[in-house]
Amino acid sequence: MSGRILGIVLTLLWLHSQIVFGQAHFKRFPETVTNNGAYVLGWGLKDDPAGSVDSKTEIVADGPEKIDIESIGVDVETYERIEDYLVDTATGKIVATIPDFTYYAGSEGRENHFHLEVGWSPDNRGGIAIYQARYSTDKLAWINPTEHKTSNVTEQIEKAVRRVAVRKKGKEAADADYEIWVSNPVFVGPRRVVMDAMIGALSSKKENAPSYSFEILFDVKGNLDAPQFEVNTVKLASKDSESESSGRNENEEDQLNRVYHKLAGALSPPDRGNLKQEQLKWLATREHITAAEKDKQEFKQVEFTRRRITELETRARYR
Repeated sequence: MSGRILGIVLTLLWLHSQIVFGQAHFKRFPETVTNNGAYVLGWGLKDDPAGSVDSKTEIVADGPEKIDIESIGVDVETYERIEDYLVDTATGKIVATIPDFTYYAGSEGRENHFHLEVGWSPDNRGGIAIYQARYSTDKLAWINPTEHKTSNVTEQIEKAVRRVAVRKKGKEAADADYEIWVSNPVFVGPRRVVMDAMIGALSSKKENAPSYSFEILFDVKGNLDAPQFEVNTVKLASKDSESESSGRNENEEDQLNRVYHKLAGALSPPDRGNLKQEQLKWLATREHITAAEKDKQEFKQVEFTRRRITELETRARYR
């Protein structure tokens, strides 16, 4: 009898648990979806005892079901238990692992002091993912969604930023211990990407610690499975510089409409038509960004919109 009671208790505990057992799962980062909605980034357990990467199925990012991060072992750091993925939204399957990316966010919480950025090319054949730490960029990855290829490009981007700093600022910017922060990747063409870069004593608590900021246009060269990044142009930027829209008394929807029409007005009729189709797909994607609570959903959609405003502004500036 006692064994039967124990079995009933265990069953009830399993039914009411928010941890998902017996099946390997992943969760997506909804705001990282490609322009056409075909691919998105996600995360799950590395070396998941419940199953292989190929067998993983999706559960809702902010839903009640949770991935059991602790199942790998309490003696393992959390970041060592996580890996990030490229996911095909049509099939719901993981198609690639992003090298050295260990970010997570969902109903389990999120990695403290870290966040994720991504920029996709207009033709959706390339993307830059940036794994940000508290004071500097931790990793950068190139993603070729259509070919399901990813590669670590941290070293070549950081070397390029250091060369730019020395060329523009001289030996004062050549300190090998200076940290690097790369952000806001925006493709202004299928093989051209603009990124903001900062180099200096970024984690220093000292007043007026040295730092130098640039806006760098890179040409993406070679095979899109593992391309090379070559500096095309460099603009000096202030640490406190703001986007064109930030100083206006507009809400996000008004800003979005204005910068969209500004870019559309600078394009040829065929390119304008392509932009319209791209924007319609983007709007549909935004509507499908969900969260367990309405205010969280609205916050994510606003952040997604702000990212789009920055992207369209940058593309208009580089026409």
